[in-house]
Amino acid sequence: MYPRVIGEFATVRKLLKGYSIARFGDGELKILEGQEYSREPRNAHLTAEMRTILGIREPMCLLGIPTMDPTGPKYQNWQRHELRFCKYFEKGDGERYYSAFITRPDSAADDLESAEYCNLMARLWLGKERVVVVSEPSSKLLTAARLSQKAKHIECPSHEAYAVIGDLEAAVIAAKPSIVLMSCGPTATCLANRLAGKGIQAIDMGSVGGLLMRWLENDRSKM
Repeated sequence: MYPRVIGEFATVRKLLKGYSIARFGDGELKILEGQEYSREPRNAHLTAEMRTILGIREPMCLLGIPTMDPTGPKYQNWQRHELRFCKYFEKGDGERYYSAFITRPDSAADDLESAEYCNLMARLWLGKERVVVVSEPSSKLLTAARLSQKAKHIECPSHEAYAVIGDLEAAVIAAKPSIVLMSCGPTATCLANRLAGKGIQAIDMGSVGGLLMRWLENDRSKM
């Protein structure tokens, strides 16, 4: 039976307490099953690390999974994968699950297309030394992170980033940030847990940059 999942607003409020989050979506599910994904070829080491996160995870790293909320706009699409997800996430397994849709307004049951939500999310890095791990210098996530304060850009490959995860981890640690914002596919799931173990808050931001820019670009005081 699929577990209860805490919603998007409540998940971000939990992150405001300093937690990191490792998010699992359809791509991560394929990797857990030992398959390839569009950004990552089949990789036994990546699969093993993701499975380890499910069993032995850093205390300051949350698990983010699809909510399977019937009120969500893409519920029917996600419901098709429910039994597959239940192989790894199950009601009564002792875990507390948080929403993987905090960066997915297209799938979230909560209304993320709002100034209220984007302001709440921006509080995660407000006034903090921040690093952004993303492939493109023109990334909207990087632009949003730089609206009112400098942010160091650590460039990663747009595909097969897991092959250099050790280098990315070392670069983040060397930068000594208070928070890391990541958009590097399934590699971000693993980095979130690794960096949490080093005392660095790490948030897998996915493709949320566009949402942030729509609501925050004209209010830099919130950033």
